[in-house]
Amino acid sequence: MRLSDFMRTIIVRYGELVLKSEPVRRRFERRLVSNINLTLSGLKYSVRKTRGRIFIDTSSAASVMERLSKVPGIVSVSPSVKVSAHIDKIRSAAINAAKRALAPGMSFAIRTSRVGKHPFSSRDVNVNVGSAILSEIKGVRVNLSSPDREIFMEIRENDAYIFTETVKGPGGLPVGTQGRAVALFSGNHNDVVATYLMIKRGCAMFPVFFDPRHHADGRALKLATASAKKLADFYPKLELRSIPFGKVLDALSKVATGGAAYCIYRRSALQAAEAIARHVGGEAIVTGDDARLLAALKLTNLNLIDEACGLPVLRPLAGMSGAEIRQLEIFVKPPQRTRGACPFLPPRNVVKPKEIQRLEDSMKIRPLVEESIRKLRVIKLR
Repeated sequence: MRLSDFMRTIIVRYGELVLKSEPVRRRFERRLVSNINLTLSGLKYSVRKTRGRIFIDTSSAASVMERLSKVPGIVSVSPSVKVSAHIDKIRSAAINAAKRALAPGMSFAIRTSRVGKHPFSSRDVNVNVGSAILSEIKGVRVNLSSPDREIFMEIRENDAYIFTETVKGPGGLPVGTQGRAVALFSGNHNDVVATYLMIKRGCAMFPVFFDPRHHADGRALKLATASAKKLADFYPKLELRSIPFGKVLDALSKVATGGAAYCIYRRSALQAAEAIARHVGGEAIVTGDDARLLAALKLTNLNLIDEACGLPVLRPLAGMSGAEIRQLEIFVKPPQRTRGACPFLPPRNVVKPKEIQRLEDSMKIRPLVEESIRKLRVIKLR
């Protein structure tokens, strides 16, 4: 058999990109194609683009489908057989697809969509192809409302694509279209889901792990790295930055306790994240704080923490319950549950800013944070 005998055309659909203005849409489409090329690195394929669709011709359909289903900006993908837009060619390809998908006793429906001018209507295709399948495959029947299988004909100008399967993608926007941000990343489920949501909305993310040890090493870092690798499935360029935060924790344990220690730790992490953001062109800091934590923390303490950072602090999980966050975990599948990096409990009462300032001055927190940043390590995930 020739290589072309194994070729399939993957139909790539994207959603809200088509709602953008023409210049923005073209820019977003170019970024999506670039991200697709990045994701499919190592595979043999070719890319074609028309308005509203991207087509990928490949002999590795299963591998391509698996990777594309994780590319932000893609709504769904379908492996199809491409033929010329002539009724006899469409009918023949549809019969072959039906023979693979149907068995005696099963019901089916033909779904046809068209773009362009053709000497037939969508209804003509449905009737012609449906009748041919009934003649060729004994024991099957038509059911338009709730069929066992659907056979799709997507006809676009001179080409027709026949398929029976559609796999959902993440949706959202292509990564790189919505700026850059740094994420406080312990590897726990909240941080993973928060980072995933920002990636899905088109933001290029730079997760930062604050290692409780003096040297960036050990089990905590391995767990954070494993979690970050799950996110790299959605954007292969993702890297994890690790900062040894042991000296900061040592100093805190000597001069501060309780809620004050928690606030100073979070302020220090934000200051370090801001320094990294300035270096990589980041415009915001992202945390995994959820509704439960924010309710316990109180807005006054939250403002005290955030004022240590000159960039906006984004909290994608701020309005989500634990159950809603767990529903999103299925998309990224963190390897296991881990604790957050902060060893201190949130304050139960309002913490006084003057007390925080006094403690930070006594422990010389700024030089400790700057020293930790100088020891930053970049971990390649792909």
